[in-house]
Formats: sequence, structure tokens, C-alpha cells
Amino acid sequence: MAWFRYQCRLCHKIKRVSLQARVKEMPCDTCGGTMRSLVEVGSARTVEVLDNGIMARKVERLHNVEEIMAERDAKHSNRAGESEDDG
Repeated sequence: MAWFRYQCRLCHKIKRVSLQARVKEMPCDTCGGTMRSLVEVGSARTVEVLDNGIMARKVERLHNVEEIMAERDAKHSNRAGESEDDG
């Protein structure tokens, strides 16, 4: 499966979705508007070969890794805050 990015036309929320095939439009979870597929840059991934002298291996680096990590950290901190409020 591949990751695709969508942006809502009404509330401008951006969402990453894992799908087997790209869909041009989908409904927005927040406001019910229409989310359109965003065009990704052609060089979204960079493959480097690292060689430690024993074995060479390919490493994939994403162009937007900082954005992905910030989204993941925000979700994790939200979940941690919810569990503290419940206790």
C-alpha cells in the first residue's frame, strides 16, 4: 500500500491515507467537505547505499521526514494527554 495526501477544500485540513490506489476525491472526516488528492513531488524518496565494509544496504530517506515525525509525535502526545485525563 502507498501513502497519499489529501486536503479539504472547505477546512483545508491535510490528511495522509494509506490506500492501494489513489482516489481523486474523498469525504473530509472533520467538516464533510471534499478532500482532493495533493500532487507529490517526483523525488519523494531518495535511496542511498550505505556500506560498512561487511555488507552494503539500501536506505530509503523521505523528503518530508520532519513533517511525518511531527505528526506522529503530536498524535502520541494527544493520546498520552487523554489517558492522563481519564485517570
